[in-house]
Amino acid sequence: MINNKLVGFNAVLPLPHKNLKNAYRESRLVILPDYQGVGLGSFFSNYIAERYKQQNKLFYSTTSNSALIKYRQKSKKWIIKRIGRINENKKSKKSRGLSKNRLTVSSKYVGNDELTAKG
Repeated sequence: MINNKLVGFNAVLPLPHKNLKNAYRESRLVILPDYQGVGLGSFFSNYIAERYKQQNKLFYSTTSNSALIKYRQKSKKWIIKRIGRINENKKSKKSRGLSKNRLTVSSKYVGNDELTAKG
């Protein structure tokens, strides 16, 4: 919120994984059109990710947003885990068409301490 006006929201879900404990993923990051292009998305995502890190939780995000991808590739707060598209052979019927034609990048938030980047 800025001046009591909604500018965006960030939804986070648990990340069920057999080897990762206390892992969460950013499922939706939205910045409303009037506020896009000034870095609020990366700021907001970093803020939420840091809150999870402070609670000793792992935080992951996958995005197709080109500005967010460029930011995370340069940032020392994020480690890129995967760059690519969904493999047609590995997709379930439910996911067909979701990311088939878009480049997606998965990353893990490590904050200012890259030495904590396990998992």
